[in-house]
Amino acid sequence: DDVECAITEMQPLILLGMHRSGTSLMVRLLTDVGVHMGCRLSRDAEDIFFQKLNRRIYGALGVRWGYVAPLLEAMRNPRFVNQQTERMRRALFSSRRPWNTDPGIVDFFGAPFWQRVQEGEAFPWGWKDPRTSLTFPIWLQIFPRARVVHVLRNGIDVAISTHRRSQKQRARFWNRALKLDYCPITLDFQYCFQLWEEHVSFVLEHRRLIPDEQYLEVRYEELLATPVAELDRITSFIGFPVPEPVLRAACQRVDQTRLDNRRYAALYLDC
Repeated sequence: DDVECAITEMQPLILLGMHRSGTSLMVRLLTDVGVHMGCRLSRDAEDIFFQKLNRRIYGALGVRWGYVAPLLEAMRNPRFVNQQTERMRRALFSSRRPWNTDPGIVDFFGAPFWQRVQEGEAFPWGWKDPRTSLTFPIWLQIFPRARVVHVLRNGIDVAISTHRRSQKQRARFWNRALKLDYCPITLDFQYCFQLWEEHVSFVLEHRRLIPDEQYLEVRYEELLATPVAELDRITSFIGFPVPEPVLRAACQRVDQTRLDNRRYAALYLDC
């Protein structure tokens, strides 16, 4: 219908980036300046709605975020990509059919923002789920005009953060919420670095699918060092310029001490 066509013609912001690359900070900054990044977010600022859909794509191959080799192979198969595209399209929009009680993309927007969508109002929106780094060719077929921001962080720091999180999850294995995403294979530090390489390499390999004017790379380290300038660059890129006082207020949440990772890195010198 008309609303479905209007949504697919929108230019949502798709955040890409390996787990532990700084995308959570990016979501919080964007939300603070007025970008709708979902009405229900996980504690890592991942949009729950698109997270569930990405889990379905991963689940079609029996893989999880920490073990992606079969997915990397399948995403190079046009048949798999097309099948999953149609599956995701139905999950987004079939809720508009009388026989389907699944809320579909309405669940992402929530009632107030969905009302604005139905009224044809233009406003900035997007989502973050690190799994999208390996499924974005599917989402680009649904949202061909999307703006894509790829957040990059030093691979060693990503591996350290991933490994440390896995150690914490192992220690709290009794917690069901943590158990859902606990992948014992990521207790291997060198594997964590390999996982970072796989995610970054996949995005760069499929970068050709994104028109130049719809793609922007952001370094996490630069976001920490000059947050106002970087956030201004990002909001301008998505066509949502923000007044400097608003940018500065949002960037007060940035912890620049995270630029110094020596305290943790020293523990991994022999790895």
